[in-house]
Amino acid sequence: MSKVIVVGGGPSGMMAALAASKNNHEVILIERNEELGKKLKVTGGGRCNITNNREIEDFFEKVVTNRKFLYSSFYTFTNTDLLSYFESNNLEYKIEKHNDYKVYTKSDKSEEVIDTLKNDLIKNKVKILYNKKVVNLIIENKAIKGVKIEDGEKILGDKVIISTGGKSYPHTGSDGMMYDILKNHHTLNKIYPALTPLTVKEAWIKNLQGISMQNVEIYCKIKKKKISKTGDMLFAHFGLTGPCVLKLSSHITKYISENELELNIDFLPSKTNEEISNIIRGNPNKNVINNLKGLLPQNFSKEIFNLLSLTDKKANELSKADELKIVEYIKCMKLTCNGTKGIKTSQVTCGGISVKEIDSSTMESKIIKNLFFTGEVIDIDAETGGYNLQIAFSTGYLAGISV
Repeated sequence: MSKVIVVGGGPSGMMAALAASKNNHEVILIERNEELGKKLKVTGGGRCNITNNREIEDFFEKVVTNRKFLYSSFYTFTNTDLLSYFESNNLEYKIEKHNDYKVYTKSDKSEEVIDTLKNDLIKNKVKILYNKKVVNLIIENKAIKGVKIEDGEKILGDKVIISTGGKSYPHTGSDGMMYDILKNHHTLNKIYPALTPLTVKEAWIKNLQGISMQNVEIYCKIKKKKISKTGDMLFAHFGLTGPCVLKLSSHITKYISENELELNIDFLPSKTNEEISNIIRGNPNKNVINNLKGLLPQNFSKEIFNLLSLTDKKANELSKADELKIVEYIKCMKLTCNGTKGIKTSQVTCGGISVKEIDSSTMESKIIKNLFFTGEVIDIDAETGGYNLQIAFSTGYLAGISV
């Protein structure tokens, strides 16, 4: 039996502590906050998108950074295994098939997930230390021996699992402080915001603030490679946000940190140019914006007319040239993305400890013996849809059974 120290009481840390304790290890879980799962509590708007109900094989295409690294983790503890775990602990959940097969608690309360994990930790005699901030690692002869706490206390152990998260949502305690400690021993890949709103150069974008658009396609090209995402989006005074935008952001965040990028938005990807033209002309005695009412929000259509310096008129009075301009704008609005809203507003961190220095089959450091990593502290991230939480649970479980 080993003495295992887990640093960080988020989803990956709690799962690591549980897996280790169920393997008959003595486990101490150190949490810097006064409660467990503080970031988990606010995910999914408080609903907590636990995982996704797609086949585990489909998860890899949703991973943005270092997907191959996750093979052992995902297959050792799958989404099915996770849901079975919650079932066995009487947590009821629901699968929203209409919403990309996302899985939520039946009550839509993230607290239920936290309570389930916490009760299981207590049941398995995990010692939880609250309001304890780890400020350094105790390393001798390239082997971990324990951790140092802010008040000068030393906690010694045989194995240490780092589950401290990234830099997103810093108010929850996930402020990236552990990176400053770890970079003395490991390669730290540059940190970028992921799943974050995008800023846009065009000043007129603020005129569209608050307009929500459903099922759009946003695409761009980086070094001749086309990146395309579909889903809902929302115009904001600074640019763009919403599920489709957040997904796209993770794929372009490194590029736009130093470059501007042209975004193309197709607001009606299910309609051809010809079909939109027919709708515009649908009722010749009605105004064009009225004809488009069933397809697009009226305030959006009005702004398109303003941008094109057009006056709304009856369809039979609209010139063919102006009709083509309208259709072109609906099918391919061009915007200049010049950045993101930053790490504090991002849902996930891109970057972190290099996967080249971690054994993917155990999550143990290749540099420091008996030191393990889980979750967002590692340079791995995925799109929205429950995939990042599954990464947390899977890597946490694998580390926990490997100590």
